[in-house]
Amino acid sequence: MTEAVDFLMKDPEATSSNMNWKGFEAFVESAFEALGYKTQRNVRFRKPRAEIDLVSARNGLVFAVDCKHWKRTVGHASMLDVSRRQIVRAKRLVDLHDNSKVIPLIVTLHDETLHILENGIPIVPIHKISDFVLNWEEAKDDILIFNSKSAQKRLF
Repeated sequence: MTEAVDFLMKDPEATSSNMNWKGFEAFVESAFEALGYKTQRNVRFRKPRAEIDLVSARNGLVFAVDCKHWKRTVGHASMLDVSRRQIVRAKRLVDLHDNSKVIPLIVTLHDETLHILENGIPIVPIHKISDFVLNWEEAKDDILIFNSKSAQKRLF
Protein backbone atom coordinates (compact mmCIF):
# COMPACT_ATOMS: atom_id res chain seq x y z
CA MET A 1 0.00 0.00 0.00
CA THR A 2 3.01 2.28 0.46
CA GLU A 3 3.51 2.27 -3.31
CA ALA A 4 -0.10 3.40 -3.80
CA VAL A 5 0.31 6.21 -1.28
CA ASP A 6 3.57 7.34 -2.93
CA PHE A 7 1.88 7.39 -6.33
CA LEU A 8 -1.12 9.36 -5.12
CA MET A 9 0.98 11.91 -3.21
CA LYS A 10 2.66 13.14 -6.39
CA ASP A 11 1.19 16.04 -8.33
CA PRO A 12 -0.88 14.15 -10.94
CA GLU A 13 -1.94 17.24 -12.90
CA ALA A 14 1.62 18.46 -13.38
CA THR A 15 2.84 14.97 -14.26
CA SER A 16 0.06 14.22 -16.74
CA SER A 17 0.04 17.61 -18.48
CA ASN A 18 3.31 16.67 -20.23
CA MET A 19 1.78 13.49 -21.65
CA ASN A 20 -0.16 12.85 -24.83
CA TRP A 21 -3.71 11.48 -24.58
CA LYS A 22 -2.53 7.85 -24.62
CA GLY A 23 -0.08 8.54 -21.82
CA PHE A 24 -2.85 10.26 -19.89
CA GLU A 25 -5.06 7.18 -20.20
CA ALA A 26 -2.19 5.02 -18.89
CA PHE A 27 -1.66 7.49 -16.05
CA VAL A 28 -5.34 7.35 -15.03
CA GLU A 29 -5.14 3.56 -15.22
CA SER A 30 -2.14 3.63 -12.86
CA ALA A 31 -4.14 5.67 -10.36
CA PHE A 32 -6.89 3.03 -10.29
CA GLU A 33 -4.36 0.21 -10.05
CA ALA A 34 -2.67 1.97 -7.12
CA LEU A 35 -6.05 1.86 -5.38
CA GLY A 36 -6.36 -1.90 -5.94
CA TYR A 37 -8.57 -1.95 -9.05
CA LYS A 38 -8.23 -4.37 -11.96
CA THR A 39 -8.17 -2.38 -15.17
CA GLN A 40 -8.59 -2.76 -18.89
CA ARG A 41 -8.04 0.02 -21.40
CA ASN A 42 -9.75 0.56 -24.74
CA VAL A 43 -12.73 -1.74 -24.22
CA ARG A 44 -14.43 -1.99 -27.60
CA PHE A 45 -17.98 -2.85 -28.58
CA ARG A 46 -19.42 -3.72 -31.99
CA LYS A 47 -22.76 -2.92 -33.59
CA PRO A 48 -22.82 -0.07 -32.97
CA ARG A 49 -19.13 0.55 -32.61
CA ALA A 50 -18.04 2.21 -29.36
CA GLU A 51 -15.08 2.29 -27.00
CA ILE A 52 -14.55 2.96 -23.30
CA ASP A 53 -11.11 4.40 -22.51
CA LEU A 54 -10.72 2.59 -19.20
CA VAL A 55 -12.71 0.06 -17.22
CA SER A 56 -11.71 -0.36 -13.56
CA ALA A 57 -13.28 -3.01 -11.34
CA ARG A 58 -13.02 -4.03 -7.70
CA ASN A 59 -15.41 -5.81 -5.32
CA GLY A 60 -18.50 -5.41 -7.50
CA LEU A 61 -17.82 -1.77 -8.36
CA VAL A 62 -16.96 -0.87 -11.95
CA PHE A 63 -15.94 2.57 -13.21
CA ALA A 64 -16.44 3.23 -16.93
CA VAL A 65 -13.90 6.01 -17.43
CA ASP A 66 -13.65 8.49 -20.29
CA CYS A 67 -10.24 10.21 -20.11
CA LYS A 68 -10.16 13.77 -21.45
CA HIS A 69 -6.66 15.17 -21.87
CA TRP A 70 -7.83 18.55 -23.07
CA LYS A 71 -5.33 21.38 -22.70
CA ARG A 72 -8.06 23.74 -21.48
CA THR A 73 -11.46 23.45 -19.91
CA VAL A 74 -14.52 23.21 -22.15
CA GLY A 75 -17.97 24.65 -21.76
CA HIS A 76 -20.86 23.06 -19.94
CA ALA A 77 -22.72 22.14 -23.15
CA SER A 78 -19.68 20.30 -24.53
CA MET A 79 -19.16 18.41 -21.28
CA LEU A 80 -22.86 17.47 -21.18
CA ASP A 81 -22.59 16.09 -24.73
CA VAL A 82 -19.49 14.04 -23.79
CA SER A 83 -21.29 12.74 -20.69
CA ARG A 84 -24.34 11.63 -22.69
CA ARG A 85 -22.11 9.51 -24.92
CA GLN A 86 -20.40 8.02 -21.86
CA ILE A 87 -23.78 7.02 -20.44
CA VAL A 88 -24.56 5.06 -23.62
CA ARG A 89 -21.20 3.27 -23.46
CA ALA A 90 -21.55 2.49 -19.74
CA LYS A 91 -25.01 0.97 -20.29
CA ARG A 92 -23.42 -1.50 -22.69
CA LEU A 93 -20.79 -2.37 -20.12
CA VAL A 94 -23.44 -3.33 -17.57
CA ASP A 95 -24.18 -6.54 -19.51
CA LEU A 96 -20.57 -7.71 -19.01
CA HIS A 97 -20.49 -7.48 -15.20
CA ASP A 98 -22.90 -9.52 -13.13
CA ASN A 99 -24.00 -8.23 -9.74
CA SER A 100 -21.99 -5.05 -10.10
CA LYS A 101 -22.52 -1.33 -9.86
CA VAL A 102 -21.30 0.49 -12.98
CA ILE A 103 -20.50 4.19 -12.65
CA PRO A 104 -19.82 6.25 -15.77
CA LEU A 105 -17.08 8.79 -15.06
CA ILE A 106 -15.13 11.47 -16.92
CA VAL A 107 -11.58 12.24 -15.80
CA THR A 108 -10.13 15.54 -17.00
CA LEU A 109 -6.65 16.99 -17.01
CA HIS A 110 -7.58 20.49 -15.84
CA ASP A 111 -10.34 21.73 -13.60
CA GLU A 112 -10.46 23.28 -10.18
CA THR A 113 -13.22 21.24 -8.59
CA LEU A 114 -14.94 17.93 -8.84
CA HIS A 115 -18.54 18.35 -9.90
CA ILE A 116 -21.48 16.24 -10.95
CA LEU A 117 -23.48 17.15 -14.03
CA GLU A 118 -27.26 17.26 -13.88
CA ASN A 119 -27.41 13.85 -15.61
CA GLY A 120 -25.41 12.32 -12.74
CA ILE A 121 -22.03 12.01 -14.44
CA PRO A 122 -19.08 12.97 -12.22
CA ILE A 123 -16.43 15.17 -13.82
CA VAL A 124 -13.25 14.46 -11.89
CA PRO A 125 -10.00 16.35 -12.43
CA ILE A 126 -6.97 14.05 -12.31
CA HIS A 127 -5.72 15.63 -9.08
CA LYS A 128 -9.00 14.57 -7.36
CA ILE A 129 -9.25 11.01 -8.73
CA SER A 130 -8.08 9.17 -5.62
CA ASP A 131 -10.37 11.22 -3.37
CA PHE A 132 -13.36 10.50 -5.61
CA VAL A 133 -12.67 6.77 -5.96
CA LEU A 134 -12.16 6.36 -2.22
CA ASN A 135 -15.22 8.44 -1.27
CA TRP A 136 -17.70 8.06 -4.14
CA GLU A 137 -20.40 6.76 -1.79
CA GLU A 138 -20.69 10.22 -0.24
CA ALA A 139 -22.22 11.34 -3.55
CA LYS A 140 -24.16 8.16 -4.36
CA ASP A 141 -27.50 9.98 -4.30
CA ASP A 142 -26.27 12.44 -6.94
CA ILE A 143 -24.34 10.21 -9.33
CA LEU A 144 -25.64 7.86 -12.00
CA ILE A 145 -25.13 4.22 -11.04
CA PHE A 146 -26.20 1.28 -13.17
CA ASN A 147 -26.90 -1.97 -11.32
CA SER A 148 -26.37 -5.16 -13.28
CA LYS A 149 -28.38 -8.27 -12.51
CA SER A 150 -26.74 -11.07 -14.44
CA ALA A 151 -24.48 -11.50 -17.42
CA GLN A 152 -23.43 -14.15 -19.89
CA LYS A 153 -19.75 -13.21 -19.82
CA ARG A 154 -17.39 -11.10 -17.75
CA LEU A 155 -14.93 -8.57 -19.07
CA PHE A 156 -12.21 -9.64 -16.58
